Amino acid sequence: MNPESRTVHLLGPPARGRLKRAGVVASLALVMASGVVGSATPADRSASERAPAAPDGDRCRPAHHHRPQALPGEPGDHWNACRGPRGPRGETGATGPTGPQGPPGVTGEDGSPGTAGATGATGPTGEVGSPGLAGATGPQGATGAAGASGLTGPPGAPGPCLGIDAAQESEDFEIRVALTGGSTYAGIRDQRTGEKEDFLWTDLSGRPDYPAGGAAGLPCDVTVNAHNRTTAVKRIKFDVITTTGQIWEAACVAFTTTHPATLNCADRTGRPKPWILVSRQPTVASVNGGV
Repeated sequence: MNPESRTVHLLGPPARGRLKRAGVVASLALVMASGVVGSATPADRSASERAPAAPDGDRCRPAHHHRPQALPGEPGDHWNACRGPRGPRGETGATGPTGPQGPPGVTGEDGSPGTAGATGATGPTGEVGSPGLAGATGPQGATGAAGASGLTGPPGAPGPCLGIDAAQESEDFEIRVALTGGSTYAGIRDQRTGEKEDFLWTDLSGRPDYPAGGAAGLPCDVTVNAHNRTTAVKRIKFDVITTTGQIWEAACVAFTTTHPATLNCADRTGRPKPWILVSRQPTVASVNGGV
């Protein structure tokens, strides 16, 4: 016998009869209350008309046999068909406290690790290729013989020589000498009040015996000497040194009787004074001597 059957037989026919009678009484009370308030609505009449007739005349009566009956709310329950409308649902009670936590379950066993596969055999090592042969070295060309030295060329023309010098022994004038472009120039400038302070130049290159090459060489530098301030005739000398090392000299006289002061480089007859190779030239290791 299953548990459900045991539960039903415990109640028994008298219990089921009492339950049904209590339902009938409750239904009659509701019907009478409805009659007092007012007549039934068409919907209520329609519902009563559609209700099926109870088997054996009154299905709400207790059965006269001991066949197990379903409890209220279960399938085959005739009690629900005979009872009145359901009363209002009562409020849900407060939730009870949570019960204690049960003991933890048994931890499952870990699976055993799988066996590693066997390592494959190592393949054979490839053969090393043989090195290639080095290419043959080409023959080295013979070194050509050195060419013969060329002949020494003649000396080139000397470069241009430039020079300048100055002197002032008088408060009335000052002297300059300049070498440029192969020519030698003597200059004088008056310093007296009221005179123009312009240089007046005289070209000495056109005078006789001016060194112009050959053994004498070419003038390469110039200088002017001081003159005597106490003499009436103020004689001035101009010197050049040539590319061959020779020293040549020319003389002029400064005249202050003119305005402005001038240079006179001619003799008493009016002819230009020549250049003179000075007596004795400097030589190597000479002491108060020369040639």
